[in-house]
Amino acid sequence: MRTSVVAGAVIALSLLAACREAGTIERKQPDENTAGSAGMGSGGGGIVIPGTRETAGVRCETSDVGPPQLRRLTQLEYQNTISDVFPEIAASWQGVRLGPDPTSPLGFTNDASVLVVSAQTAQEILDTAEDVAEAVTAAATLPSLLPCASSTKDAACAGEFIGKYGARLFRRPLSADETQRYGDFHASVAARSSFEIALKWTLVGMLESPSAVYRSELGSGGSLTPQEIASELSYSFSASPPSAELLARAESGAFATAEARVTEARALLGTPRGQELLTRMFREWAGYAKVSSATRPDEVGFENVRASMIAETQRFIDEIVRVQGGGVRELLTAPTTYLDSTLSTFYGYGSGAGTDFTAATRPPDWGVGLLAQGSIITGNAHSEGSSPTLRGLVVFERLFCNAKPLPPPVVDQITPPAPGATTTRERYEMSHASDSFCQSCHVHFDPIGFGFEHFDQVGRYRADESGLPIDATGHVTDAQGVKVLEFDGLTALASGLAELPQVTDCVSGLLAAYVFAGGGGKSCLAEEARAGLASGQYGLAEYVARLAAAPHFTQRQ
Repeated sequence: MRTSVVAGAVIALSLLAACREAGTIERKQPDENTAGSAGMGSGGGGIVIPGTRETAGVRCETSDVGPPQLRRLTQLEYQNTISDVFPEIAASWQGVRLGPDPTSPLGFTNDASVLVVSAQTAQEILDTAEDVAEAVTAAATLPSLLPCASSTKDAACAGEFIGKYGARLFRRPLSADETQRYGDFHASVAARSSFEIALKWTLVGMLESPSAVYRSELGSGGSLTPQEIASELSYSFSASPPSAELLARAESGAFATAEARVTEARALLGTPRGQELLTRMFREWAGYAKVSSATRPDEVGFENVRASMIAETQRFIDEIVRVQGGGVRELLTAPTTYLDSTLSTFYGYGSGAGTDFTAATRPPDWGVGLLAQGSIITGNAHSEGSSPTLRGLVVFERLFCNAKPLPPPVVDQITPPAPGATTTRERYEMSHASDSFCQSCHVHFDPIGFGFEHFDQVGRYRADESGLPIDATGHVTDAQGVKVLEFDGLTALASGLAELPQVTDCVSGLLAAYVFAGGGGKSCLAEEARAGLASGQYGLAEYVARLAAAPHFTQRQ
């Protein structure tokens, strides 16, 4: 009974904090061109329509600035925050209870517009908070975190804990009102139980507070505060909370210039967590992990193959983007990949040994760059055969920033494979060209997907399809239906795409949307950096770092 009463008091305390913070948020009106501020959680100014793929690829003459917003921490960010604030519980704490983050229309799991707190999420945060608080206040741990708890268990000792760890969790000093509220709560619970139990539930309240769960990008007078800028840098480029040293530098004005922010962004991206963030960013943009759920009943041991395919693409992107500093052109046209022994045997080339991934030059006609990766080709195919539609959509959505049209309520199935009688291309053309409604959509991406037809459903090259010649010619059209690229085969497709400025513009826009968590529904937030990438001044990793120089990084309107 006592525990349930205390838990109820904690929830009330957290709701009080949320209401007070919501009141502050409501007074900040978004600009008239937006419908509200994404990811506001409690008390936002309305609902923002999430940024679309079409707007992500648009270029503008000058950079815009997005609206103020609260960004709920992702599963990874909340995990890293608690781990950094309480490293002492690493051995006993099992990690956050949060489920997988939801995916935005852009395919990203860090978009503020979808990172809302549902009833289930609230329960998961509460469960996490209780786990952490139990570990922190354990008899074997608390003395190392709060020495005074071993001797003087009084209000001053509780206040020391509240001030020290509240500031770390909130990424800013607590206000006098917050300090008083948490102190009063601790005293109330301690009077009915013990110092440690009261400290546990006080910590639960802090871990559930919007100030801990959300990243504040509200600012003051149109500019983010120094603490908000520190958090923006640390979370955007390492998915982690700002260190005490980084906060101190921000408070001293060290990041007032764009150059200083970019320098810090580079340093953060160079850390293990920064490298992990880059990996996650490109994995979600390219969608190559989709192959993890692919099944190929006719391929013995395919589960091991698909795991190696994911690792292959991750290593390939890391080498091109981070190690070599390559741009979109290099990512699309690199002639090498990285294979372990499983893939060398499976593909039939390369000399990978054991689980080590080593560089291998692709054989002639095996394609080049990202689009020739086994994870991309296999993850966008069916178990019984290739799919020009799915493969064409990869380019259509992720390289041209087009939105996949909604299918009709009833979709006719493609004619089943007939090995030796018809090719995949012939089956798709007959099914989609014979229906004017289907053709009106598929005409935009099936012709792109035909360029992949020399690769089967498991990502291996085929000179013919069950003895029938393969026609891998195709074309890409713009929004007006004008052909902007014609090609024959995957290598020609990738090489042609690498030369189209709209491809680089799409990639840069989507990566900016990732770093800015959707930007509150705004696009064109980093035009100077995008121009540098488009002109070849720097590669993709440097481009990501230079997003810290954008006006949106320190301003809101």
